[in-house]
Amino acid sequence: MQSFIQGVLRAGRRYLVPLALLVLGLPAAAQDALLVAAGAGYRRPVTELAQDFERRSGIRVEQMYGHMGQILGQVAQGGKVAVVFGDRAFLENAKNVQFSRYLPAGTGRLVVAWAKGKTLSNVEDLAGPDVTRVALPDPIHAVYGKAATQFLERSGLKARIGERLLPVSTVPQVSSYLVSGEVDAGFINLTDAVGIADRIGGHLEIDQKLYDPVQIVIGVVAGQEGSAAVAALETYLGSAEARAILSRHGL
Repeated sequence: MQSFIQGVLRAGRRYLVPLALLVLGLPAAAQDALLVAAGAGYRRPVTELAQDFERRSGIRVEQMYGHMGQILGQVAQGGKVAVVFGDRAFLENAKNVQFSRYLPAGTGRLVVAWAKGKTLSNVEDLAGPDVTRVALPDPIHAVYGKAATQFLERSGLKARIGERLLPVSTVPQVSSYLVSGEVDAGFINLTDAVGIADRIGGHLEIDQKLYDPVQIVIGVVAGQEGSAAVAALETYLGSAEARAILSRHGL
């Protein structure tokens, strides 16, 4: 029996040693992984960034999307999310998550979009007889819902179309209603408008003076700032390739 056990141990060592050498020989980036969380309205640019970054760096990127309130709740509970892509003001005011620093991603821009079969020459047309339902994201938890509400109040349109407004949860939900024709118009970000351009009637960009600036950043979760993957991501974000992706998506 003893000789049998010794034989098994010798066989095990033949496989364990090469395996250990293989792992130790891997670049640090290949052993690391980066979990990125983002608001659902930024799925398209974040997905493209993640794929390009993964291809160039060899670092595996995992992605998580949803309502920002839910996202931050998950970040607070899990401890695995390294960075969060979203509105800086919202992230700075988060009560349950701390960020060590913010990496710039671009400026968010509010637009009003309309379904196929409709046409808006200007934002005043929202008060016209052809527009009966106008969707907007949650004004409390979604930055573009807040921006849309600010625009409506500052432009004086809220008093004229208030009964037509249909609050929903997220930007993608507004986009879905626009594509299906369930609403005549809706407030979304330019990023989403670009992504669904061929499935809606069109969009108009809202004057940025009529809502608070939307500074889109990648917040580094406290405790993750020493990660080699985060450092690699920061370097990548300064590249021409990353900037081209963000610009293409309206940031």
